Amino acid sequence: MDKQRTDEWVDFDEHQLAYHTKQWAEPKESTIAFYDFIKHKLLTSNCVIDLGAGAGAATSFIAQSEPEVSFVAADYVSDYLEIGKELAERNKIENISFRQIDWFSLEETNEFDSVISLQTLSWLPELRTPLEKVLTSIKPEWFAMTSLFYDGDISCTVEVLEHTNSRKSFYNVYSLKELDRIANEFGYQVSKCEKFEIFIDLPKPSNPDLMGTYTQNIRNERGVDERMQISGPLLMPWYMVLIEKIEH
Repeated sequence: MDKQRTDEWVDFDEHQLAYHTKQWAEPKESTIAFYDFIKHKLLTSNCVIDLGAGAGAATSFIAQSEPEVSFVAADYVSDYLEIGKELAERNKIENISFRQIDWFSLEETNEFDSVISLQTLSWLPELRTPLEKVLTSIKPEWFAMTSLFYDGDISCTVEVLEHTNSRKSFYNVYSLKELDRIANEFGYQVSKCEKFEIFIDLPKPSNPDLMGTYTQNIRNERGVDERMQISGPLLMPWYMVLIEKIEH
């Protein structure tokens, strides 16, 4: 499967809309952690594109923290972008713009020196094509992302069907080793990765028929208590990953 399936993105409901817009007022802990993860790279960046930005809540948080850098919030769904434009104007954020882009049909450009993507890659049908499109069409100095990863050499294709609303979506978990192998083919490498550790408790959703992340406290193999993130029937192994050009 090498083509993006778009039905679940275009036909969004009130639940999804609330998820995207709420973050404008209340930045997620994961967004703040991601900014801390990449801010050293933003010191030398001029123009950054956020692929799969939705309504641009995470992009706007980073843009406000880095007023000297230009940001483009890109998404496939124009309705999300229109909401983002209105909120950016209302909040007077001048270094962010919005653009409708299909990640699977990226055109070659030298406009951007850096790429970010938060919580998007695992919701695409597969890993190779979107990664290859970024590294060959944009050719960024660096590409940072958050997604679901496994530190072993195993990848899982997970398709979720919410029967209540007949909504299908991917929750794929990719091997970090496979990510690095693909990046190597195009002159890049995984230079840094960190497992995202959440420091707040998220309550279990009241409706068990819809996907929604919550936390459960467990004791790991080192005897240390940690919060495990779960959505519906799935574990959510979040990582922050930085890919950079291989220096010769």
